[in-house]
Amino acid sequence: MSFRRLMICLLALGLLWGWGVSEQASFAAQSVATPNAASQPRAQSQQEFEAYQAFMEESNPERQIQLVEDFLFQFPDTQLKQYAFQVAMQAYQAKNDYDRVLTYGELTLGENRNNLTALLILASAIPEATNRNDPEHEEKLADAEDYARRALEVLSRMPRPEHLSEEEWARARRETEATPRAALGLIAMIREDLTLAERELRRAVELAARPDPVTLYRLGLCYSLQKKYDLALEALDRASQGGGVKITTPEGLGRDLVAEAREFVLKAKAALGTSESEPAARTTMPVEAGPTP
Repeated sequence: MSFRRLMICLLALGLLWGWGVSEQASFAAQSVATPNAASQPRAQSQQEFEAYQAFMEESNPERQIQLVEDFLFQFPDTQLKQYAFQVAMQAYQAKNDYDRVLTYGELTLGENRNNLTALLILASAIPEATNRNDPEHEEKLADAEDYARRALEVLSRMPRPEHLSEEEWARARRETEATPRAALGLIAMIREDLTLAERELRRAVELAARPDPVTLYRLGLCYSLQKKYDLALEALDRASQGGGVKITTPEGLGRDLVAEAREFVLKAKAALGTSESEPAARTTMPVEAGPTP
């Protein structure tokens, strides 16, 4: 999942929960008002609340991480660890620091195994950093698949917030569901289960109001590997229209992965003279199908 796609998903989650940063902070700090609220995490002092609010409202990832670390050091017994760990996870995601994303994601789930944001980020981040040459790739992919399916389960159980209309609720849920579907599609691609990969990636594209170009690119690869060249070109054209997938190599050279894939598909279609109705052929997975460009 690209970082842009993650931000869209998290905005959808904010709509699902009906909480902005300030509302979340206020809730965490408020006094117990009902019997049910007694079990909810909250700040134990005004000082703790202000420290919590500081890292929740910080926009710079480096500064945010420092504020979280200071908060956890100053308030080691805080009830708000889940939120602190989650914010750190998201900050490290912005920095593309996979190891710490994994660490803080697992810490977040240790506080609340149903934290949807952590489930979504881990489901996406793990396969992005995994390929078939990794000796532990199947164990990692199994973990990612578990996170993705748990995210779908948590999402399916969420009741509609009162402040949302049925239409808004359906739209927010669809936008959020696109993320674990895309993760499951990538996991299946790495496992070379192209039938499953196609189904999940296509579903992710259908769910998103503005499909992620990376997901469209991978769907195009998936179609191409099955010799469904016309569908591959359609997906790749949509990826290009959405901004494409461009990377910079370690040597500093720019690459347009969508353009490269489209050129390959056109040549393959012309050389083989195949149609979408012919049986699929198994082909070596392109290395670019793994990590997010």
